[in-house]
This record gives sequence, C-alpha cells and structure tokens, in this order.
Amino acid sequence: MIVQQLREQEGFSPIERTIAQYFLDAGETLREQSARSIAAKLYTAPSTVTRLCKRLGYAGYNDFRDDYLDELRYLSSAFTEVNANQPFRKSDDTRTIAAKIGALYRETVDDTLQLTDGDALERAVRLIADARNVFVYSGGPQSYLAEDFVDKMARIGRRVIVTYKDDTSYFFSSGARRDEVFVVLSYSGETSGALRVAKQAREAGASVVALTSYGRNSLAAMADVTLHVSTREKLVEKLGSFGMGISTMLLLDVIYSCVLALDYDRNVVRRIKVTRSYEIYRDSDNPILHDRRN
Repeated sequence: MIVQQLREQEGFSPIERTIAQYFLDAGETLREQSARSIAAKLYTAPSTVTRLCKRLGYAGYNDFRDDYLDELRYLSSAFTEVNANQPFRKSDDTRTIAAKIGALYRETVDDTLQLTDGDALERAVRLIADARNVFVYSGGPQSYLAEDFVDKMARIGRRVIVTYKDDTSYFFSSGARRDEVFVVLSYSGETSGALRVAKQAREAGASVVALTSYGRNSLAAMADVTLHVSTREKLVEKLGSFGMGISTMLLLDVIYSCVLALDYDRNVVRRIKVTRSYEIYRDSDNPILHDRRN
C-alpha cells in the first residue's frame, strides 16, 4: 500500500524522505495541493516531488495523489468495533471473545463488499464461467477454503482444481491453455510462489484472476482481473489471518453464485439432481432439514 511505502521509505534520498513525511502528515489536505505548492513549502523543485511519485509507480503527482486519497478514504472507513489485528484482549471472557469475533466477521464482509468493483467482478465471473478448467492457487491456508468452491462448482458441472504445492502449481501454469483460468490468492500480492504461477499462466496464454490486498502490488499488476480482500491486517503482527480467510470464502461464494445465476434454472435442477443421486441415504427427521421428494 502507498501508506506503507511512504512509512518505510526504502531507497529514498533525504529529500524524498522529507516529501514522503509531508504526504503522510498532509493526508486529505493533499486534495487542494499541487506538486508546485508542495515543492515551494519544502524548498525543493516540483520535479523532485514528481520523481518520488514515479518511484512509487505513478506517471506523476496527480495520479499518485488520486490513488493516495482513495487509499486514505478506505483506511479511515469501517472497522469501528474491533481491531483487525488484535480483535480481543487477554482479559476478555469467552462470551466477549465470541462477540468480538462475530463483529470482526461482519465488518470484514462489509469491508470486502465495499472493495468489490462491480465491473471487475463481472469480468472475473465471465472468465471463470467460460473456462475449460479453473485452477485455484494459494500457498497458504486459503487453499483448504477453496475446496468448498470446488465442491459447489462441481455440482453444477464446472471443473475446478485447487493447487497449493509450488512445484505442481508451476507445472500446471506452464502447461496452461488459453481457455483456462488461474485464480491466484495472495494477501500481500508479493508471494514468490503466487507470482511464479501467475507469470507462467499469463505467458502460456491463460487468464489470471487475483484475490489480493487493496493497493498496488506485483500480483495485481500481473492479473487480468483483481478482486480485493479486506486489507486491515499486518503480515505478521496479528492474532490470526481472519480477514483473508473471511474475504476468500465470501468472494469465492459470490463467484460461484454468479456463475450459477448465468443459467439459473438449469444449474439448480442439475445441482439438486446430482446431489440427490449421490446422497441417497442422507435424510433427517428434523422438518427444517427434510427435503421434499418428487
């Protein structure tokens, strides 16, 4: 994220550090400031301000400012009830912990939906719906969460393969076809395994859908479509990877639901038929659970 880059100031010259700190201190007031006015306040040249923006990956100051202000708006919104990194304290009892984790779930869902761009979601759904095969890669625990996506998609006749071993995933992506899609999950967007898979898949002609953090990162730059997960947690200093897991489950369920809805009647009939033919002995006396038998 831009804020993180401005704080870390990796490779910055002394004057660039000064400009970076000015950006951090100015916050939303940058909206009314130009590169020339900032340069005058810091006794430097406008080109120096522009050079820092280019170092951060932007064409110039205006592009940087717009993205930076968008990021500040995101970081200042939502998550008012809980701290995503430390959602509970050691003094909390079990009921309090349960309530706080529940609040974290609700806020993470809201946060993820706020970050979900409608056009990007439609493109991702269309790519996945039209794909001969869909591969989901994650080097982390999200690969296990994706197994439920595999099951749901299989019941409507869609083939999804979860890959988590770096070598096998690399071989799959190296041999990818143009009618295949790779859904690559990485919170930081800088995981080496994820980047290798995405790079090989793109070079082979396949499409890449990224599920990654908000802001610029290498995976997002490489992907055909990017869907953002809730981006409130530190990489290490947190009590658990709650946000990425919740966002992953939500986004994969949304994608599945949208694919199903493309041919709703046919997919519903198929899902019920194939599920019933497999689960022939599954039943319950609970009237809420009991299915009608035609």
